[in-house]
Amino acid sequence: MKKALIVVLILVLGPAFSNSVMAEEITIVGTGDGVAILKAIGEAFSQKNPGVTIIVPKSIGSGGGIKSVGKDLYKIGRVARRIKDKEKHLDLKYVPYAKVPTVFFANKSVGVKNLSTNQVCDIYSGKITNWKDVGGKDAKIRVLRREDGDSSLRSLLKSFPGFKDITITSKSKTAYKTADMISVIEDKKGTIGFGPYDVVKRANVDVFTIDEKKPTEANYPSAGTLGLIFKAKNYTGNIKNFVEFATSAAALDAIKGAGGMPKWD
Repeated sequence: MKKALIVVLILVLGPAFSNSVMAEEITIVGTGDGVAILKAIGEAFSQKNPGVTIIVPKSIGSGGGIKSVGKDLYKIGRVARRIKDKEKHLDLKYVPYAKVPTVFFANKSVGVKNLSTNQVCDIYSGKITNWKDVGGKDAKIRVLRREDGDSSLRSLLKSFPGFKDITITSKSKTAYKTADMISVIEDKKGTIGFGPYDVVKRANVDVFTIDEKKPTEANYPSAGTLGLIFKAKNYTGNIKNFVEFATSAAALDAIKGAGGMPKWD
């Protein structure tokens, strides 16, 4: 009787034990930029690789991701910038996998859908201070920015026409996380800010077209590059499989659906 019971338990529970042994979680730590894109890629990868789950935890910044992977706390990380010279001793590999537009967005009260590149620069330099001057309502413009070194700000300084030549108005307020900036802009009338499109598109805000160009268009004026980092010794098994998947045409639909662009566009 006992032997029969054991056999039944093995037959019933055996598959569950087998699946738990085969299951694998890959945690990718780092930047808050491109989170939605990476999650979408992870879901697409898991569909093709049952039992492998990609976990994208809250942001610790690109620098935090580099330190964590460099110290072997995690095997793979996510960044919105390249590895700096002072970080090269960590011996990390960097692989770009997508681009994410850096967009300007505002509280839904402003009454404006499109801005020119010159208007954006004039708003952020403090030359334009009222929404009526760009075709919106008669209301004060409240400017939000990110801290120096932030990846979205670096993207604008590098690629948005004229932005590197201005001094951001001293009346601006600084948000230290994309989530914080979105929260303030959702709540405060007249407020404008900027951030990664894949996250911003899901918020209750108005995303501007720039010179009538949508963020999803290839000639949109500003985008940052997203990358994966890892040590060569960890580039095996499903980590290798995931990196190869994320940088292939197989991830194209997931990237575009989440608000990004493939790195080769």
